Amino acid sequence: MLACFLEAPRKVAVKDVLIPKLAAGDILVRMEASGICGTDLEKIEGQLGPGGILGHEVSGTIEKIADNVTDHKPGERVVAHHHVPCYQCPDCCSGNYTLCNEFKKTNIDPCGFAEYFRVPQYNVSRGAVIPLPPELSFEEGAMIEPASCCIRAIRRANIKQGDNVLVVGLGPTGLTQIQLLRHATTGKIIASDIVEARLRLGKKLGADDTINALEQDVQAHIGNITKDGVDLAIVSTGNEKALSQAFSSVRKGGRILLFGAPSHGASYPLNVSELFSRQITFLSSYSCVEAEMEEAIRLVSEKRLDLKSLITDRFKIRDAEKAMEFAKTSKTSIKTIILP
Repeated sequence: MLACFLEAPRKVAVKDVLIPKLAAGDILVRMEASGICGTDLEKIEGQLGPGGILGHEVSGTIEKIADNVTDHKPGERVVAHHHVPCYQCPDCCSGNYTLCNEFKKTNIDPCGFAEYFRVPQYNVSRGAVIPLPPELSFEEGAMIEPASCCIRAIRRANIKQGDNVLVVGLGPTGLTQIQLLRHATTGKIIASDIVEARLRLGKKLGADDTINALEQDVQAHIGNITKDGVDLAIVSTGNEKALSQAFSSVRKGGRILLFGAPSHGASYPLNVSELFSRQITFLSSYSCVEAEMEEAIRLVSEKRLDLKSLITDRFKIRDAEKAMEFAKTSKTSIKTIILP
């Protein structure tokens, strides 16, 4: 089978490897669609540290199950989650599942950009193989994991009715957050980016106003709309420089949520005195768990969340290296999907 590996920084290779063998409790899935995440691109550039497994936004069809698996069967359409918590440690018991020490140790084998991948017993037993309803396409299934991360982030931000919100960065997750926010607040939803195509789609998906940060003064524009600033600013890009838009746009007593994954060791010159005197709350949100995956599937099934509009480009797995370069450099792409 074909699978895409990160062999060294900036070196991606598609190889013909053996189909993974199953141990007790494992499931083998035939990949039908796999999304390229911004973190995949950061891994390739070495921005998240050395090495790493590529591909985690996956959907597919169960090809084979181990003899002792009883909750799933071959032919079932599924979404597989790569990281799962133990659900027993103090962090899990307090609801901080993505802080679990076991969370990042779990993954699919060999990766999500593979014609077949193995979901290990640890993941299977904790509900990380989730049925994909027939009304959802496999491409929508590949978008469920990032949408679930957005759901968790919005929940952590403690949105109140009437909150005015700024979303900085309109990649797939920023555009998903706009849609979720539209259901969570009656306040103004403002979106900032530097790509006109993304700004136009943001307006279509529910943003009240959009700002091209290359052409407009974000702080001044926010001031014209809200007077005192936004109640919440969500930074949906991994570029730490975008934090300046959030800090300059949030009101006194407001909240900033860091969602985009910064590069390893990234820093930002923070005016701690201003943070203190303006009583700004700073939050971060990382990844998601199975409950949020199930909620995302429900929202898409109910047509309350449009993921199809975010998919702009598709590549076959044999062209995965080309796909990664395209996703990194394209000025028109929003979400790039890998197909078998």
